[in-house]
Amino acid sequence: MIASAWTTKGNVTFLADESAIVIAQGGSAELNSTTFSSGTIEFDMKSPGGNVGLTFHLRGNTGEALYFRPSADCATSDDCVQYMRLDHGIFEWDLFGDNQARALFGANVWNHVKLSVDGRSMHVWVNGTLVSAPRDNLLVGAFDNGTIKLHGPASYAHLTIASATPTETPKQSLAVGDAHLVTRWLASNAFIMPSTFDAKLGQNTGVAPSIKSLPATDAFKHVLHADSTGLINVTAALGESQKGNAIIATWLKTEVTSEHAQVKHVSVGWTREAWVFVNGELVYADKNLYGVPGASKTPDGRLSLDNGAFNLPLKQGRNEIDVLLDDSFGGGVQHFGWGLMMRFPNTDGIQW
Repeated sequence: MIASAWTTKGNVTFLADESAIVIAQGGSAELNSTTFSSGTIEFDMKSPGGNVGLTFHLRGNTGEALYFRPSADCATSDDCVQYMRLDHGIFEWDLFGDNQARALFGANVWNHVKLSVDGRSMHVWVNGTLVSAPRDNLLVGAFDNGTIKLHGPASYAHLTIASATPTETPKQSLAVGDAHLVTRWLASNAFIMPSTFDAKLGQNTGVAPSIKSLPATDAFKHVLHADSTGLINVTAALGESQKGNAIIATWLKTEVTSEHAQVKHVSVGWTREAWVFVNGELVYADKNLYGVPGASKTPDGRLSLDNGAFNLPLKQGRNEIDVLLDDSFGGGVQHFGWGLMMRFPNTDGIQW
């Protein structure tokens, strides 16, 4: 816990005699010359509040994060401890809403945290008590190894890192096992979404698109595959474009072949605004704006197949599904997770 061992950003103070680091709001300290894969990470931590913790398996600005929200009601608050993926420097808390838990984590007092990582699984203890984050103890980051970074405002002390050889056998992909999920989409390049101020909602929102603005087929150069839950993580693919004070959007495309004309009632999850077209006709449009009354979907504005459902009319033969998806959050001044899930009730008479 000495300055020469870390690369810092912002206001960071080293207390070598106390084996501690004090990191101010907006600051960070990344450990030099250390690549962590499997093993344990333990430390003591004290914070006044906010979103604080560590990122690990970090390469550049992509990795995964374990964050804490210290408060008086942490023991009863389901978002006291949060685990999330990090792509292009963007925290994707809204794509992984199930990866959070309550904990006996106090503000302005020392807490002891232990992470035990074994391959693609992780267990977390807070003050000696096992907490249920991440969901099913399953890691979802892009990499199996990388550096470690601590974030403020918080003090960290007595950090220890022990490496181990992973023994865990990776779990089978749930997306592969669930044939009802649409697991492959094509995406266009990202672009700035035309927007307007919605006086009722009190923020900028995207302007409803016309199917005429759909790019040509050869413009869909990105192939996106679902993760183990069926999530199409657009931030992972296009997050480098999620910058600036603007709403960012993309077109997604997939195809479904139907043996006969029929209607399927599909479930859909998304962040943040979506317009769904089938064979050129608009069939569904809605918003999932976190923290906005009347426009925030269950559960709490996070992406889930509980967000919505609609009737998807299919003709006999090939059907093209096009979705315009944007990342509208706070009028474009912030960018978080951006993604889509779609699930059919059954696969009777269809394939993709």
